[in-house]
Amino acid sequence: MAKFTLRLKKLRKIQKISFLLLLFPSIIWANIPVKNTPIPGGVAVIDFESNHANPKAFYRTSPLYVQRIKDQHWQALLGIPLMEKPGKKSITVKDFSSRTFAFEIKQHAYKEQHITLKGKKKKYVNPNNAHMERIKKERLALSKPRKTFSTEALSKGLFKRPVDGVTTGDFGLKRFYNGQARRPHTGLDYAGDIGTPVKAPANGKVILTGNYFFNGNAIFLDHGRGLISVYIHLDKILVKPGQFVSQGEIMGTIGKTGRATGPHLHWGVYLNRTVVNPNILMGEK
Repeated sequence: MAKFTLRLKKLRKIQKISFLLLLFPSIIWANIPVKNTPIPGGVAVIDFESNHANPKAFYRTSPLYVQRIKDQHWQALLGIPLMEKPGKKSITVKDFSSRTFAFEIKQHAYKEQHITLKGKKKKYVNPNNAHMERIKKERLALSKPRKTFSTEALSKGLFKRPVDGVTTGDFGLKRFYNGQARRPHTGLDYAGDIGTPVKAPANGKVILTGNYFFNGNAIFLDHGRGLISVYIHLDKILVKPGQFVSQGEIMGTIGKTGRATGPHLHWGVYLNRTVVNPNILMGEK
């Protein structure tokens, strides 16, 4: 009788788990539906098969975001550097063995944007010695969150816009400040009034907040597996490092701190330490 009761309990437990999986299939198949965009600043989606519980993928030495699609079907998501040259490349997948998968980066041209900074803002074009000392110190602090690689995926599904403002700066623009060439634009700029709420586009963990020379008030979010997002030029920061935020939760407000010509939000996304177009994570490109 005792054995029968134990078997019955096990059967009910299995039935309960099966029922929950039917209701919440994302418990197992949680992933981000990213379109294959193999251009500089884009995301290459490489499909592969593996019956390993936790396969890993690498581009050169950088670990990649790996997600299970269904059964033995997996995907590696590769953020392609803006300055990467077009041509045939490959990633390495490691499970029970080591295998390479080839893909091709295609040519893509980005437009130019010319920005004029006047008065006190000129210091962001040609910083003095004191400013340069601050910039050097901040580079180290800002490089750490970009290198974060937590093994758990904290987000699933498409990302949502952090604000509703008009896009005033596209990703990848070749930028010129007061006629001087600078690095390409590494995110999206959204217009908005000072104090406009900035919401989390996806679930994540706050890994860094602070005030920086170029970025002004900034927040870094970890979405898991090398996927990081950043929000800069904020007026107010309403979250703290270590805090978990849900998609749609208010994290701060739009401002014009740092190198900003006016109030707006700069939203950037890093994948395997590489800036990529945030639109891709929203299914818009």
